[in-house]
Amino acid sequence: MPITPSPKARKAIAKDHLPRGPIARETQWRIEDLGLTRAQAALLVKDAASQLSRLMTGHVHEFSADRLVGMLTGLGSDVEVIIRHPRGRKGRGKVSVPAVRK
Repeated sequence: MPITPSPKARKAIAKDHLPRGPIARETQWRIEDLGLTRAQAALLVKDAASQLSRLMTGHVHEFSADRLVGMLTGLGSDVEVIIRHPRGRKGRGKVSVPAVRK
């Protein structure tokens, strides 16, 4: 049975706990795109199905960005981190997670 995030999960992820929110959203979409059940996805990402259930129901704060990236790579996605040093801008840098959806 394919996984569909609950409205609560979609709302929690939409808050974008950067960078975890966008990474979690991509993880959910990847599971859906592959048509996997939680049990099947858990085997691929080497995590418990109960943990995937927590992610899918909006408990993004329980997962580190590193753990989410590991899940994405386990699902066959390539993850690329780009660091830029812009000239002329002062103050804190920005963190963004652009996704390339095909």
